[in-house]
Amino acid sequence: MPSAIKRILNQLPKLLLITAALLTLSAQAQTFELEPDEGVGVVLGGGGARGFAHLGVLRELQRLHVPIRCIAGTSAGALVGGMYANGMDLDEMAADFRDANWDQLLSGRLPRSDIPYDKKRDDYKNYLDVTFGFQDGQLRVPRSAINSQQIEMFIRKLTRDRQLDSFDQLPIPFRAVATDLANGEAVVFDKGPLADALRASMAVPGLFDLVETNGRLLVDGGLARNLPIQDVKQCAKHLIVVDVSTPTLSKDQINSLFDVVAQTSNLMMSRNVKEQLALLSPGDVLIRPDLNGYTTASFGQNQEIIQRGVVAASAQSQELARYAISPQRYTAWQERLKLPPNPVVNDVRVKSDSRYVNVDGLTAVVSGAAAGESVSSVREKLRDIFAGGDYDQLSYSIDSSNGRNVMTVMPLEKSIGPNALHFGLSLDSATPGDSSFSFLASYQRNWLNAAGGSWRNEMTVGKDKLFKTELYQPWSYDTPLFAAVSLSYQQQPLSFYDANHVKYAEVSNGITAVNADIGTVLGRYGEFRLGLFDSRVESYLSLGDSALLPGTINHSYAGVRAKLVIDQFDNPRWPRAGYFMNTVVTSALPAMGSYNSSRDYDAIVEGVKTFGDITFRLTGKAKGIIDRKPDDYRLESLGGFLNLTGYQTGELLGEKVALSRLMVYWRAASLPSVLGSGLYAGVSAEVGRVWSNVADGQNTQWIPAGSVFLAADTILGPFFLGVGNAKNGKLSGYIYLGADY
Repeated sequence: MPSAIKRILNQLPKLLLITAALLTLSAQAQTFELEPDEGVGVVLGGGGARGFAHLGVLRELQRLHVPIRCIAGTSAGALVGGMYANGMDLDEMAADFRDANWDQLLSGRLPRSDIPYDKKRDDYKNYLDVTFGFQDGQLRVPRSAINSQQIEMFIRKLTRDRQLDSFDQLPIPFRAVATDLANGEAVVFDKGPLADALRASMAVPGLFDLVETNGRLLVDGGLARNLPIQDVKQCAKHLIVVDVSTPTLSKDQINSLFDVVAQTSNLMMSRNVKEQLALLSPGDVLIRPDLNGYTTASFGQNQEIIQRGVVAASAQSQELARYAISPQRYTAWQERLKLPPNPVVNDVRVKSDSRYVNVDGLTAVVSGAAAGESVSSVREKLRDIFAGGDYDQLSYSIDSSNGRNVMTVMPLEKSIGPNALHFGLSLDSATPGDSSFSFLASYQRNWLNAAGGSWRNEMTVGKDKLFKTELYQPWSYDTPLFAAVSLSYQQQPLSFYDANHVKYAEVSNGITAVNADIGTVLGRYGEFRLGLFDSRVESYLSLGDSALLPGTINHSYAGVRAKLVIDQFDNPRWPRAGYFMNTVVTSALPAMGSYNSSRDYDAIVEGVKTFGDITFRLTGKAKGIIDRKPDDYRLESLGGFLNLTGYQTGELLGEKVALSRLMVYWRAASLPSVLGSGLYAGVSAEVGRVWSNVADGQNTQWIPAGSVFLAADTILGPFFLGVGNAKNGKLSGYIYLGADY
């Protein structure tokens, strides 16, 4: 017998003994039970982002070898407690919180770069960051400020879609508390999908969408029971309670509407917290971390808040250590804390009573899941469908039968209906100089047919006027190809200035245009159109000496037009990452009845990069008319804030213009997503040139300019306070509200 085989046979008894020992330890871990006097019940209260401190307390309990018999949580306490009860490792949980894009999650939107271009094409128009619906003759508003789809998918990912007949079957028995919005009573989740329980417990009314389950409308559990002590006393003799609620404000601290609203909420919760604290017994431990300086919205500071929880629990370690057990017994208890694997989906179905969306198209996309596909890959499909903007929510459930997992998708169409209304405004004021104010509105009627056709209308009233209607028709539900036809009327004033920057005349162009295009949507990146145009331009003097333009001039233009848009900005109004390009080229053809054979171009290219809180935005613009005739009053312009700052808006007129601009801005502070993105300070360096300047018919040199500004990205749009100058310009101050800069 070979010596190698002999050695293996000699070691075989040892290998069998080791294997048997490992199997014994594994079996003990599966059957290990705490003694009646061992273990504590843990109560984790609500408090928004302050609830990250719960993770720090759990870390300290782990260090002290204090086992947990059961957990009950409300809101943020339900999130942390439910994930831990489901077996998630605390370090893994902290890493997930650290790596999460909280600004994105709490905005209620997907990253803009992932949204199909057709759904974001109007983002550069300065509409209010609120969409209204119009259905059955009624104006509709959303049920919440923040869509909860992203939060729900985040929770489902972290909980591995765990669904049980009883939460007592979790590695640690668990309860989550929500509030019935109809009667204010506490609703305790003790079974079902774990993610649904956590989402309902966290549904801050008005901020996040409510949860409807078993005929009840549920919101944040803090309204009924922010510290669910009574739900833990049933399963544990000794309690550890963590209170992270925001303290009530003193009289001197109540100075604004927001303070009044916050105090009202704090008072409601403080009452039920006092009622629950009265249930504590001698020996129970109450931990209140020092969270001064952190608010319920401080999600980005989660790691610091976790550490505050560690510090608070460490300060009471002597009290907590009374409930510790031996390292060996704690290790055996801790073996149960294992996350389940992600479920595998064997079949996907759609349950919908759709009123207007093409549910057959949705079903075809979703139900294409191959047998054995992971639930995470199906979630990605739902994410892509949600990006289309037709749904408030794309939830799902997973049911197991005969060894097969069947996912049932439950789409919830937008509560405001398929049709959308937007309103907005813009403001441009310079000292010295003109001030202008414009009101914007749009109405879009969606789902005219199963292919997704829409009727789009927009209006601008003010210095610049626009009325436009367009029919947009995809060739089918699942193709990027489309056709579009539009009719518009636009009024554009051209201002003429003397050498002292004083306006002495104004010519208005009234442009009526018809466009017919075919094109293709380039996924989430952009759009390409090719088509025909026919326009009528009426030019007349609206201010100044009639010698400039003695009468009204009418010209017709017709020909072909091509347009290419590439849009990967993260935030069109105030980008911090991405790139953008918009190019339009037209060629007028006398054979189609055009007054001349001019060729027009309008191009803008931008790129943005952020390092920390400092953003660099580089912009290039070029516009022009080739083969323009002298009595053609279609002219291009430069001047105004960030477009050769120091000159009046549109002060420099010519056949062709070009501008290069570098903006550098620093985000001084972030804003809650319902108010905007942040407060900024910045500078701009600009250089521009005009060809065939109307003042003297000559080409200008490259003109340098620059500005310094304070700004905010708000729900009303970008708002600037700035001052700047240019070569041969004039030192000017600016107030500017709008996205077209």
